Amino acid sequence: MKESLTPEEQMAMERISPLGTGEGFWEEAISPFREDRTKPYLELLDDLKSGKINFVWEVWALRRKCKAGYTPEQCNATIIAYIEAEYESPDKEKVKDLFLSYFRYEEEYRKWEQPTDLSFVELYEKIKSKRRDVLGDKADLIFGMEESQVSFLEGTQNFIKQSANLPAEQRVKQFEDLKRKTYGTYYDSLVSREDKFDHYQMEMSLRDKEFNAITDPKEKEKYLNRIEIKYFGKERAANLAEERAKESKFQESLVKYEAKEKEFLRENVNLSASEKEKKLKEIRIQFLGSEEEADAYIRRKNIEEAGK
Repeated sequence: MKESLTPEEQMAMERISPLGTGEGFWEEAISPFREDRTKPYLELLDDLKSGKINFVWEVWALRRKCKAGYTPEQCNATIIAYIEAEYESPDKEKVKDLFLSYFRYEEEYRKWEQPTDLSFVELYEKIKSKRRDVLGDKADLIFGMEESQVSFLEGTQNFIKQSANLPAEQRVKQFEDLKRKTYGTYYDSLVSREDKFDHYQMEMSLRDKEFNAITDPKEKEKYLNRIEIKYFGKERAANLAEERAKESKFQESLVKYEAKEKEFLRENVNLSASEKEKKLKEIRIQFLGSEEEADAYIRRKNIEEAGK
């Protein structure tokens, strides 16, 4: 029976199938055709091998320029005509061959009946094999970066399970070593495009056991600050610390207010509803700092009650 995909595997799978809508592909693809000059073939190869550009993203960047009513075949022909016009021999023939090979692969992929009883990992191995059957060595140029990312996805899941008992510093270092080894020549380009906050969250998840074992709030804050400086710099880390301090202070005020609210209601059972609410609002403003915060508190409580 086919395994259900994790969210990460589903995201990867959506990027594998060609001739989709193109949605989800990187909008800011660094197309070799968007610059003042077309990239020479050897420069294009270097960019593909380093991960500076992703061939499939570039195809979709070009296809978005095709007229809305074009069939895939007409759009492909337009792209080839563009290459014919922009390149000179021998680069023209080499670049054209790369695109024609990819278009041929898409055609073969559409006709291929995929097995339906395989796990994601097993199916992806079949897809990789199909790519090499059709494209030969060009498969590495066109799909190498994607395949390294999928390998890293699988490697990450295994690493997290197997490294659970490692010391935090060692775990973080080994994770980065795994990333560098799996990405290979694509490492610098891929990491430069990744979101810093995702990096930060990943490192904190690797450190969760050590972090959660810290009982002193001040030491916990120092720990967080050290990691945040690493990813966001001193100024942003200071801002984050300030936001946490404000939130912590607000939560303390909230606890005090709710205790006071219970005490007031217990001691003033005979007051009318309007008198109770008037006095409670005064207490909320006193404890929460402003009328805006007091009103926001009531709105949150009403939403919570409505959701029950």
